[in-house]
Amino acid sequence: MKKGVLVFIATLFITFLQLNNPLSNGRHILALQQFEAAKQAFNRQDYATAQQLAQQALKNAPESPAPWLLIGNCYYLQGQDQAALDHYSIALKLDPHIGHLPPFIEDLRQKGSTAEESLHLTPGKLFTLRKKIGQMIMVSVPGTKLSGQKKMMLEAGWIGGVILFSQNVQSKEQIARYVDNLQANAPTPLFVAVDQEGGSVRRFREKQGFKTLPSQAALGKTESPRLAYRFGRLSGQQLRDVGANLNLAPVVDIDYGMVDSIISKYHRSLGNKPEVISSLSQEIVRGMRSKNVIATAKHFPSQSLAAINPHEGVATSGISLAELERWDFLPYRRLIEKNLLDAVMLSHVVYKNVDPNFPASLSSIMIRNLLRKQLGYQGLVISDDLKMDAIKQRYPLDVSVVQAVNAGVDVLLVTDNYERRVMDSVVNAVVAGKIPMKNIDDAYHRIMATKGKYGILTLARKAPSESRQAGTKGKPLQVVLKPSPQVN
Repeated sequence: MKKGVLVFIATLFITFLQLNNPLSNGRHILALQQFEAAKQAFNRQDYATAQQLAQQALKNAPESPAPWLLIGNCYYLQGQDQAALDHYSIALKLDPHIGHLPPFIEDLRQKGSTAEESLHLTPGKLFTLRKKIGQMIMVSVPGTKLSGQKKMMLEAGWIGGVILFSQNVQSKEQIARYVDNLQANAPTPLFVAVDQEGGSVRRFREKQGFKTLPSQAALGKTESPRLAYRFGRLSGQQLRDVGANLNLAPVVDIDYGMVDSIISKYHRSLGNKPEVISSLSQEIVRGMRSKNVIATAKHFPSQSLAAINPHEGVATSGISLAELERWDFLPYRRLIEKNLLDAVMLSHVVYKNVDPNFPASLSSIMIRNLLRKQLGYQGLVISDDLKMDAIKQRYPLDVSVVQAVNAGVDVLLVTDNYERRVMDSVVNAVVAGKIPMKNIDDAYHRIMATKGKYGILTLARKAPSESRQAGTKGKPLQVVLKPSPQVN
């Protein structure tokens, strides 16, 4: 889509003023109140509630275009193109100057065609294309309850993975039920990802019934492969207990001692010795695998070389390719050689001496040339969140997702309710010839192969078992600290 959803949503606030039809005063006031509540629900991204309230306003103000437009927007964001077009058409008949519609829908209205005809695809081919692209989309989910939009998108197969955050977790039992509910609504079982690195970066904590998981920095100071394996096994068990299957860990960035780096600042690195990081990360992965959890090495090639937090701005580094190959590539190279790497997450840092045009997460030089060709990596490539400021300050979402797919990203991580925009952007780019179909097929096959390898595709749809609720058994991991190594 060329413009964000908020561009055409803005017209709602103008058309709201058009609820001044010759109604009885009581019905008029009630319609205004209902529509105002619908707008508030829409702004909260609770589209199911917004749609219900707008339907009520419509009964009291049938000649106003505003409720028709809002309902159309709700249908659009839930993937129901024809229903959206029907409601937009009525809104336009009531007021031809109602304002901008989503570009995709506007195109259908002007051509008088269906979505399939506009894209020059048969219904079957469009369904198949969306199914494949859906597997590439990973999104966050709302609070502790599945919303109407997310439920419909899951049911449509437009989401292939979800990522859990702290706001999703109240207890082990609650998050296990939530994960089961998410899986029950997806036609193809989901990747359920979580950042359970340890220390300050972990979504499952003691107050929710989980055992303590120390930071990777504390683990690295021990230089103990035995403890690293136990660390990976414990973190893997924490995910398995609640039905999650993809850990966005371990961090294999080298700690260069940059105090403002989000790696150093939050003690996320195993240390400053590449060989030690390589050795310990291998055992962490083996520990996670023992619990049938996918480990993700991150952030390729490194996040610790930039002082700026990618969540807050554009991060750059002037390090040379030779230095990256000598130091930062080493943990990845060792994991690949040992056949221990199934997933890699990319950094949002721009490496000016390698690819001055794109951050690593959008760079075909980094992904296709260096990671895949030079290092021989064949597994999943996952973007970091494409809604981080490091990306959105430079690129509109529809540009960044297309660039990511062409660069070689398999899983597009986009938090919040942006799956519809991501889907439209990728579908339209494929139809326009801006994304080769081979890129979609390659990503889809890698995703399905990984889900198959870890038994995700045969996941049973059932309520949390007693074994899940029992929690992790055994003693908590004890990490004894040695003196901190000096940074060179």
